[in-house]
Amino acid sequence: MKSLRSADLIDKPPLFFTAPPIPYPYILVNAHNPTAGLHSLRISRKQVRMVILDSGIEIFRDPNIKDYPSNWPDRLLKLYRKIKSIASQATVYAVAPDYCDDYHPGSLWLSPEQTNIERTVQNAIFYTEKFPQVNWILSIQGWYQDPQSPLHCIKLYKEYGLLKDFEYFAIGNICVDLETIKKILLIVINHLQSKRLHVFDLKLRVLPAVQALIFSFDSFAWTRPINKEKLGANWSCKTQEERIRFFKAWLERVNEIKSQCSLLEFVRK
Repeated sequence: MKSLRSADLIDKPPLFFTAPPIPYPYILVNAHNPTAGLHSLRISRKQVRMVILDSGIEIFRDPNIKDYPSNWPDRLLKLYRKIKSIASQATVYAVAPDYCDDYHPGSLWLSPEQTNIERTVQNAIFYTEKFPQVNWILSIQGWYQDPQSPLHCIKLYKEYGLLKDFEYFAIGNICVDLETIKKILLIVINHLQSKRLHVFDLKLRVLPAVQALIFSFDSFAWTRPINKEKLGANWSCKTQEERIRFFKAWLERVNEIKSQCSLLEFVRK
């Protein structure tokens, strides 16, 4: 059954984006630290089909940082152009710089009226108007541990016309509990059924519940062994050999999950 072959499963949504150690078609480049992503892009230049330039939101892991540097618009545009020059045949998207609430809850709020959600939407307006030539992904952000809060972000996007004008949206993290993560994803997906949806840093245990509803996701969890006994390791990869072995094992597990969904689809036909 062709739909269950590994080569086909890689191209079957949800597409998995990362910065792998081997040639791979779906590459994630981080705007804050693009070295690994650009290296993956260069070794994959003949195979790559899509690239996502992430906003670099992890700069906010430092509680003293409250905003993106002033040069961020120029930095993003230069990286976007560089990616397109390396892999001209690939479709390239960029995530409009957003503001999270899970690293240090409330630290990126300017006021009760200007929370991380309002700031995310304001950035989306600014970047999409300043750089209309870029293929943008807009982030759905929320408030920490509040499963309903992403709906406020969706409401603002609708009020400003961005929900109508854009097709690709990404769902941000607002908690660490797996059941709450699953609940949040299903709430957002239910309100954006006609859109192409990406999930940031998707936990593999959540993938079976949402894979039929999303278009793509990203993760770097493969840098840790997915099966400690099988891989003979209980540490993050430290060598190139370990990077390759850990990545292949993680990708194999992703494809197993996808194949289960594919088999169910096949049986239902």
